[in-house]
Amino acid sequence: MEMNKKENTLDRLKGKQPFRVPDGYMEGLTNRIMESLPEPPVMEAESVSLVERIRPWLYLAAVFAGMGLFFKAIIGVDSAREDTLSDTLLVRSEVPSASLEAIESEAAQEEADYLEYIEERYANYLLRESLAESE
Repeated sequence: MEMNKKENTLDRLKGKQPFRVPDGYMEGLTNRIMESLPEPPVMEAESVSLVERIRPWLYLAAVFAGMGLFFKAIIGVDSAREDTLSDTLLVRSEVPSASLEAIESEAAQEEADYLEYIEERYANYLLRESLAESE
């Protein structure tokens, strides 16, 4: 029985608008809302001093100076003896002439081996091709 009452109530409200807006409510709604809002506070621009503007650049310069001193202490470059660097991260670029000759001879041997391989691989092909052209 309870279920039938609910269904009847819903059927009765079908197609009708149960909510109503008072007459004249929408006219001037925007103006009424704007009048009820508080005034925004006026913010004054703060003046930034020269020191505050330069401070990030000073910090950056201090970081680079600190890194330079740190690496100088780690590397331990002695300015009095520039030709001898001990305990450094630098790499000498000198290559002994004996090792250069060994590298050159090894490269020449590899090139000769490659040319032999190519000759063995394609000698018959080139021979057949030259015979076909001569006939």
